[in-house]
Amino acid sequence: MKDSDIGVIVVIYAIATWFLVMTLQLPEGAQSYPLILISALYVCNTLLLLQQIWHFKRHKLFINDFRKIFQGFIPSQFFGVVIGCVIYLALVNYLGYYISSVLYLMLAQFFLKVKPIPAVISCVCVMGVTYLVFSMFLKVPLPLGVLFE
Repeated sequence: MKDSDIGVIVVIYAIATWFLVMTLQLPEGAQSYPLILISALYVCNTLLLLQQIWHFKRHKLFINDFRKIFQGFIPSQFFGVVIGCVIYLALVNYLGYYISSVLYLMLAQFFLKVKPIPAVISCVCVMGVTYLVFSMFLKVPLPLGVLFE
């Protein structure tokens, strides 16, 4: 069993619980699909926890692997992306989902040192799939922003 696995399991349970609380505040008709996804997340996370417990009982070994995991950690990349997330959340209300998302994806990839051509291709693919799935197929209205309403 590894320290990092326990951390991931705890974080996933916390996120799933947070989404569960938000989902239960939705109208009843809108709860079914998110509840299926959240249930699947709980089940998969529980299976991971049981697997880790089984490995620990079998090998009696607990490994602190944080030093190895964070060996190549670059603070400027991490904090650049985190600050980008905060700016993105603020801009969605003003510029709308699509413009803010393109700006964030490009900024995040810049901080992560992705080459320009793959960055543009991935941005176009993500935004294209988002448009097709949410706007065309599901007909979900995404925020247009104060400037474009």
